[in-house]
Amino acid sequence: MAELAATHGEGLGRLVVVNWAPEAIGLVRALQGLGAASLVLIGTHAAAAVEASLVAARTRGSVEYLAASVGDGVEVFAEFLGRAASVATAGSVIVLPHRGRGETDAFSRLTCTAIHRACRGQPPRIVVAVEDPEATHEFAGLGVTTIFYPGFLRAALLAHACLDLGVLRFMLALLRGGLRVQSWPLPPELRERSFRDACLAVETDPEGRPVTLLGLFDAEQTMVVNPGPGRSLAGATGLLVLTGQDT
Repeated sequence: MAELAATHGEGLGRLVVVNWAPEAIGLVRALQGLGAASLVLIGTHAAAAVEASLVAARTRGSVEYLAASVGDGVEVFAEFLGRAASVATAGSVIVLPHRGRGETDAFSRLTCTAIHRACRGQPPRIVVAVEDPEATHEFAGLGVTTIFYPGFLRAALLAHACLDLGVLRFMLALLRGGLRVQSWPLPPELRERSFRDACLAVETDPEGRPVTLLGLFDAEQTMVVNPGPGRSLAGATGLLVLTGQDT
């Protein structure tokens, strides 16, 4: 997403997200935060089933949801993308994994093919979330300019664990239950300060054991991990803290 912001300047323009589902509402918030002028979300859920999850997002910008799937046929979906979603005029298209309809990456390749046909071979920038890293070469020639792997973070953690004993101990503590992620109330004296100030102030629990500040909860009770040192705590409802407590 940072690459999208760098490509399109201060705003991302109009974006189309294919295979969107309510559990991906965090992506909508992130794109709006990066400056997306408007979003067109395409998924297989009925419109009535997703409306509740989009209420807050629509207060922050234009969000349209359309029900459709490449499972209805590449040609049918391509016609839909061109007519209903105006995909050729989008700044970028994000293709999310659509599970439960056969092999996920094959489904995404069909989606990219439909986008190409809808745009007469000149699609906007396409970002695809690929499940299998070995499948990336299969997207060659489909206009895919950025590919990311949902499992990349896990792989990176494992790689670091092989090189850094501290990282390995951290991961083992999480897996074994030696560490806990907790929600703490925001201290009154930090309400008008920044996340950097909170990181410096919140160092131990009431018993004096060291803790690590991971993020915060915003005014909508949304968890924001690593919001950045300059993030204001005004409106924050709590802190996300890594502790060694069992409860």
